[in-house]
Amino acid sequence: MSITISDKISDSTIDSKWGINNTNWDHPAYLALSQKRMNQMMPVTYLEPVNVIPLTYAQTQLSLNTLVLTDPLTGNHMNSDDFLGRRLCNDALLVFHRGQVVHESYRNGMAATDHHVLHSTTKSLTAMLIGIALDEEMLSPLADIATYIPELKNIEAWSGVTVQHVMDMATGIQYEEEYTNPNSSYFAYARAVGYSPADISAKIGHKAWMLQNMIARENPPGHRFHYTSPLTNILGMIIEAIYQRPFVEVLEEKIYQRIGAHSQAWFNTDGFGIAIAEGQLSLTLQDFARWAMLMINKGKNLNGEQIIPYAFIEDTIAIRASSKQAFNKGITASVYPNGQYRNQFWIIEPELKQYAMLGIHGQTVWYDQNEELMIIGFGSAPDQISALFNESWLQLNLKILDAVKKR
Repeated sequence: MSITISDKISDSTIDSKWGINNTNWDHPAYLALSQKRMNQMMPVTYLEPVNVIPLTYAQTQLSLNTLVLTDPLTGNHMNSDDFLGRRLCNDALLVFHRGQVVHESYRNGMAATDHHVLHSTTKSLTAMLIGIALDEEMLSPLADIATYIPELKNIEAWSGVTVQHVMDMATGIQYEEEYTNPNSSYFAYARAVGYSPADISAKIGHKAWMLQNMIARENPPGHRFHYTSPLTNILGMIIEAIYQRPFVEVLEEKIYQRIGAHSQAWFNTDGFGIAIAEGQLSLTLQDFARWAMLMINKGKNLNGEQIIPYAFIEDTIAIRASSKQAFNKGITASVYPNGQYRNQFWIIEPELKQYAMLGIHGQTVWYDQNEELMIIGFGSAPDQISALFNESWLQLNLKILDAVKKR
């Protein structure tokens, strides 16, 4: 593991020719470039690979041209190239089915060697390390979070909040994840960690911001699912507390160097030593596949070595009445009416064992556990989230599911 804080960090420059920096990196016109260069905007830690495990490719690849796709916007037929380009703003797509890659494609200027920021799919990858820690009996899911972060003992709102509440984003802590409101908690947090421009006094890092701003309770712990990005950074802090080592060092040792990755991983930090576990990991598409496929391979890497405990996977996708009740009280209940949220994963159709990792601007992983199917997408969608994107994405997943069943 190595840490580099580039001289460029002082002005957060991603590309000088186009003037791309932290004031405009997420402008739609720049996303296809900026999301491949997040290591140039913020302090970065590099996770080093060892012992590459090659991906296996099916002899007959899935042709997306055979998919019958309907444009949700117009109701008309749309070919796969237009569907991926215009509705999903897709940069790259990989389909992994029963141990083999059956489709891999790149568009919008992206290549197989490029890194791409994962945004909130980083949350799910981080949670896998918590699963390992639980298996090693290094912590308890029912322990108060203040057991591992003593500063929270002095904040009444955190009383009774457990590790599992944080994993399930049901802490009851007041916070607004509103991407269209520059005055929301999310943007105040973004300025504190370096996503967005701020004066020096506002760049205080995640921990200081959390202790100053996440101090009020709006619901009892466990009552309601409420998406709160900064909570995942707390998981990284827990790892550091229990292993007495940097979070990214533990992540590198216990996961990244065991999945057979080919390239470095980039993990941005807030400049105060806290890795931004809620959204600032960058990987190549193939290395993302090596990591994400652990969920449909019973926690094992491509060589059959156990990396994450199977019990973590079972717990994540289990049908759970309490999780459904908490999810139904959240603002995303209408998007996935049968859904639940567990261990930093979106369980979209629990009875069908279909679930996902989701990140803004089109970073997605969709799973069908029964079919051992995983569909990964990198994207540069202009909006952080949108109903049109979501409906298009779900349609593509189900069409691919039907197609692989017929192979």
